[in-house]
Amino acid sequence: MAMSDEVRANPRYKQPQKKKKEKKGFVESFIPLKGDSSSVIVSKVIVLAAIAILIACAIILGIYFYHIFEAKQNQKELSNTYNIFNNLSNQGQSGEAVETVPPIEITDDGEIIRNPLVDMPFAVEMLKINGDYAGYVSIPGVMSEAVVQADDNEYYLKKNIYGQNRSCGTVYADYRNVVNDYSDRQSDNIILYGHNQRDGTMFGQMDFYKWDAKYWLQNPYIYFDNRYEQSTYVIIASFVINTEPEHDNGNVFDYHNYINFTEDHPFETFMKEINERSHFHTGIDVNENDKFITLSTCSYEWEPARHVIIARKLRADETTENLDTTGFAVNTNPKWPAVYYKYNGGTYVE
Repeated sequence: MAMSDEVRANPRYKQPQKKKKEKKGFVESFIPLKGDSSSVIVSKVIVLAAIAILIACAIILGIYFYHIFEAKQNQKELSNTYNIFNNLSNQGQSGEAVETVPPIEITDDGEIIRNPLVDMPFAVEMLKINGDYAGYVSIPGVMSEAVVQADDNEYYLKKNIYGQNRSCGTVYADYRNVVNDYSDRQSDNIILYGHNQRDGTMFGQMDFYKWDAKYWLQNPYIYFDNRYEQSTYVIIASFVINTEPEHDNGNVFDYHNYINFTEDHPFETFMKEINERSHFHTGIDVNENDKFITLSTCSYEWEPARHVIIARKLRADETTENLDTTGFAVNTNPKWPAVYYKYNGGTYVE
């Protein structure tokens, strides 16, 4: 037997015990301490910085997703409230339709009678929430949003209807528009701006009209209430446009400045531009006496780009039931800004 084995066999022999490694606490592991080498201090600082960044990112992501959830909940709540008040305003105690007095009446002699402007029930409710409330816009299955109007076109870019700072903002009317007045005194073209939200809120589902021109056949109407009356519009154009001159050989179709048709912004130019650019042609009759609504949102073909939908107000003798929509046709060669052809091919149309 080897000497070492004899020693181990001796009952008095004790096996050497390995010294247990002491566990370091958080302070010893991550906080720079006196006596630490410079390399250890640097390592600890880097780890602490990484932890701080990770926590900050988690907080930012948490706030971001909470705001998305909050925006959806706000939109759902306002939409439900709108539907409730809309039904109440159109139903009497017996459940029969209530005849409302139009703001403007024209007598047989052509005289215009202006009845007092009275806020609709939903408008009364919304004005309690926000004095900038201007209306409500909806396309069934596509969008349903309250509309505000401020003294400029910046205020509601990142502020929700409750006045909270939120990146989703609120749908708002161009500050130059006359939205809430007698219909004959309203702007020729009411322009509404809204973010193209990835979660589908605001104007986040307008893209369907450019992805599939035939989408118009299922969703041709825009419903817009101002504070005093409800109106229906039929969509006549959908197109993507540049905002920077360098993206179209120095050209910009300033659709957002066609608020009223004037010598500087004539109706003929307006119609020519939107007909050439639209992804589809509807065959709907349009003239300079019509009223229009324009929806404008961001588009992502290039930066910056805008997706624009334009609709005309139904005339007195038109309804969604009797309007002829059989003239619809896909525009096989819509006009795009020059930058589009640079990346997608095709022939630029002057």
